[in-house]
Amino acid sequence: MSFVRYLTQGVFLLCIPIFLVLTNVRIASTWETTYHYAFSQYRVPDATGISRPELDRAAHEIVDYFQTAESGTLLDIRVKQGSDTVPLYSEREVLHMKDVLGLMRFVFRIQEFTFIYVVMYLAGVYLWSRERSLLHLARLSMWAGAGTAAILGVAAVAMLVGFDSIFLKFHQLSFANDFWALDPARDRLVQMFPQGFWFDVSIAVGVVTAIEGGLIFLAGYGFLAWNERQRPGRVLPPRARLDVTGAGE
Repeated sequence: MSFVRYLTQGVFLLCIPIFLVLTNVRIASTWETTYHYAFSQYRVPDATGISRPELDRAAHEIVDYFQTAESGTLLDIRVKQGSDTVPLYSEREVLHMKDVLGLMRFVFRIQEFTFIYVVMYLAGVYLWSRERSLLHLARLSMWAGAGTAAILGVAAVAMLVGFDSIFLKFHQLSFANDFWALDPARDRLVQMFPQGFWFDVSIAVGVVTAIEGGLIFLAGYGFLAWNERQRPGRVLPPRARLDVTGAGE
């Protein structure tokens, strides 16, 4: 029984950083402001020859694609270029986006699973069976928060030191083909979202997640400190005892 208890507790601690990271990834990938940042920061209209309104509309369609398209669906975006309406992406880019959609679906499912597990663990252990106290949950929160911040700190250092190799290895491990190997001179997908943009997003996700981990740690620490102050048998410090005695006189 103790093995199962420790196992479920360990999975809970593991789910916290995974849930936080993937939630922030999900928000970033489905938030049009993220795409607008790329267009402004990296002068995408100049790089692609496509007007900003057309790029913004394309961003909306990409977000909708990630949120609603079924796995295997091909992305078909057409933009105005001069007096012509042309496909935004080549066949190779469209096939890569299909692979990206499959990866995003996988990421979303993991994020949803970790959320469900965390909620069920909290409900089962602390609310329904009351097997553990809120003090134990506060201590777990401190472990989860500190672990999240530490993991993201190490990841941030790794990205600062060797983002290029990490970015390459990520694509090699995540995709079974080389459709991701695009040419910045002609392929609009990498013109719209250059590697510098992915570095910015990765750092932003890491920083936000580390802050969230810190807040979880502080919440647990704050509850323990508050509970310590509420203990009836708590011994008052000398200054407090003197004040109470003086008030009684």
